[in-house]
Amino acid sequence: IGEGGQGKVYRVIPRSMGHYSVDTSIIHAIKEIASQSSGKEHRELQFEQFKKNLFLLFEREKPINQKALKVLHKLPEDARDFELAEERRKNEIKAMSEISHPNLLNIVDYDLDSKWFVSDYFQKSSLSNHLNIFAGDFPKTLKAFRPLVEGVAKLHKQRNVHRDIKPQNIFLDANNNLILGDFGLVFFLDDQRTRISETLENVGSRDWMPGWALGMFIKDIKPTFDVFSLGKVLWSMISGKSILRLWYFNDKEFNVEHLYPDDKFIKFANPLFEKCVVEKEDNCLPDASALLEEVDKTLAAIESDADRIDLNIKRRCKVCGFGDYQPVSGGTTNFGLEPRGSREFKIFTCSHCGNVQLFTYDREILPDAWRTSK
Repeated sequence: IGEGGQGKVYRVIPRSMGHYSVDTSIIHAIKEIASQSSGKEHRELQFEQFKKNLFLLFEREKPINQKALKVLHKLPEDARDFELAEERRKNEIKAMSEISHPNLLNIVDYDLDSKWFVSDYFQKSSLSNHLNIFAGDFPKTLKAFRPLVEGVAKLHKQRNVHRDIKPQNIFLDANNNLILGDFGLVFFLDDQRTRISETLENVGSRDWMPGWALGMFIKDIKPTFDVFSLGKVLWSMISGKSILRLWYFNDKEFNVEHLYPDDKFIKFANPLFEKCVVEKEDNCLPDASALLEEVDKTLAAIESDADRIDLNIKRRCKVCGFGDYQPVSGGTTNFGLEPRGSREFKIFTCSHCGNVQLFTYDREILPDAWRTSK
């Protein structure tokens, strides 16, 4: 069902489903039932066998009873760093099989020496083919995204970095849950399969990797690599688009606030991107656990129907629902307030009904919300 730089993938059926024996039994039963030389009792017996095997055939064809077999390309012994690549492959397959999480690919069988492993099969294929499911609905997207981040956080806690997170490697199950596929195993840099990738520069996922990792050795990458990729996946799910150039999510062409201005909670998206889809590694959240905390904070804000504090964002009136809150310039005496000492006030009034919202804080201690507000 597919082939790439790592190997070939086949849709397979467990031996317990009786692949060939079921087919043969059904054909034999049909012949016996149709035979005029067979007695009535024999034909009835064959019909019962036919029904039993037909049921098994239907069960076999259900995607939930099928698996995906990945056969990895053989590493040529004269390839560069052959032994290192062999060891890395084995470690990665073993790590995949030992980590259990509902949103990480489940490895059901493997053979390290023969270089194959079997995982669950997903009929809907990858997220890259279904971006329209989430596009323009930020709350729905974030709720679906959260378990995926939780799975990657488990990888990071066990000192593993996936390093190939992208929509093509994320599968959808029957309920549209996101399942992260296998690790970024060894890639070949040429068609003859003689040059094994040491760096990440040409492994086929440049659109999803951080700029700071170009030319970096695989052994040197940190969990921040995955955090950047997760941020881009989130952007792709919200926007419904397949490519975000570099870290330009704020450009009008890619800005989800411009793409979906009617989504009430879309204003919470860019603050998340600002912490992961970044140019410099120092500005990126350190790992998926830190990203998970930010996702949970955002979901909590959405569930409480909160507003993002930003002077550049229109904030709908909580009373009439028609007007927008506008900042009041000048003094505050017209509101009956005469601040003394170190108190600072920010006052907003609805353009439609005049409802007032008041914010106050110590001038010496600026709250986080106003510190980050533009």
